[in-house]
Amino acid sequence: MTFLSAKTSVALPDPHAIVAAFHEHFAEYMTMTRDGEAVHFEADYGNGTFGAEDGRFAARINCVSENILLSVKAMVAEHIVEFSGDTSLDFRWEGDGAELRELPNLFSGRVVRAYNLTPKMRRVVIAIDEGIERLMSGGLHVRILILPDQARAPVWPHVSKTGAIVWAQGEDEQARRVYTIRSGDIKRGEINLDFVMHEGDDMPGAHFGATAAAGDIVGIVGPGGELPDAEDYVFAGDETALPVMLRMAAEMPAGKKLTVYAEIDNENERQEVSSKAQVTWNWLYRDGKAAGTAGLLQQSLRSHGWNGHEGLHVFVGCEKSEARIIKKMLGDEAGLPKTCLHTAGYWVRGANDDH
Repeated sequence: MTFLSAKTSVALPDPHAIVAAFHEHFAEYMTMTRDGEAVHFEADYGNGTFGAEDGRFAARINCVSENILLSVKAMVAEHIVEFSGDTSLDFRWEGDGAELRELPNLFSGRVVRAYNLTPKMRRVVIAIDEGIERLMSGGLHVRILILPDQARAPVWPHVSKTGAIVWAQGEDEQARRVYTIRSGDIKRGEINLDFVMHEGDDMPGAHFGATAAAGDIVGIVGPGGELPDAEDYVFAGDETALPVMLRMAAEMPAGKKLTVYAEIDNENERQEVSSKAQVTWNWLYRDGKAAGTAGLLQQSLRSHGWNGHEGLHVFVGCEKSEARIIKKMLGDEAGLPKTCLHTAGYWVRGANDDH
C-alpha cells in the first residue's frame, strides 16, 4: 500500500507530557504502543509516531489518501495546541501537502428537495456543484457546514500553516455536524442526507434538516471513514446510526454475513433494508422510552452468540455514555479486541448535541 507522509516538530516546555497526552487520549480509539520516549499508532487509514526529541514534540504520520492526511494533520495540530494550552504556537509540516492552503475535500451544494422517510427521519437531497464522484467514493461520512444566514455569501474554511483548519468566525461562523451520505446519484449529481428530528433547542443539524428549502447553500467537507474488510459483521445502533448501518448493508457484497440490532422508537420508524449479504436484521423498539435509556442495544449484544473474533468487525453507534458501556462490555465479557471493534458516541444525552 502506498502512503502519503508528513512530519512536524515544535519546541515545548514539556514535550514528554504532550506525548503522554496523545497516548492517553487516542488509546481509546486506535492501537497505540510505547517504544521508549515515543508512541506509535496504527489505524486502518495509516500509522505514525509521536515522540519527544531534544526539547521538541515531534509527529510523523503516514496516511492512505490526501484527504485523510489532511484530516490527521489538522487533528494533530489542534491537539498540540489543546494539550499544551498555548494558542500562539507556530510550526510547519514537511512532506506531502505541506503547501496546501485550500481544502481539497471541500464541496459546495444546494438543497434540491426535502421530505420525510418516517415520522422522525427526514431526507434532504443536495445537488453538488462539482466533484460528486470523489464525494461518493472516498468514504461514508461528511461534515456539513450550515450557514448562519442564507442571504450572506459563505466564508469557507482553509488550512493554516500549522495544518489546522481555520473556520469562519463571528457572523460568518457555520455550525458543523457529521453525517453519513445515505446514498447518491452520480449522474444527477445529488446526494441524500438523512436527519433525525430531535426535540430541543440549539440543534442546528436537526433544524437544518427540518427547515432546508430548495436553493439553500450548504458546505460539505469529506468524505472519510470506510467499512473495514471482514467476513462477519455485527452492527448495533439507534436512529442516529441508522443511515450508516443501512448504507453499509446496501454496499456489502454477497458472501458476507451481517447481523444488525437497530433500536428505534416504534414500528413507524422502520426503513426498508437492502443488501446482497446474508443479513439478519433485528428491530428493537423503545416504545416511548427516551433514547439512550432503554438498554436494548446492550442486552442484544450481551445475548449475541459470539464465536471468536477472527474475520469479525463490530460497529456500535449510539449515545456517548451508552457506547462506552457497550465497548467495555464487549471487551470484558465477549473478549473482543480493539482491532475488530469500532464504537461511536453520536450524541450526548442531556446536551444540545444532534446528529
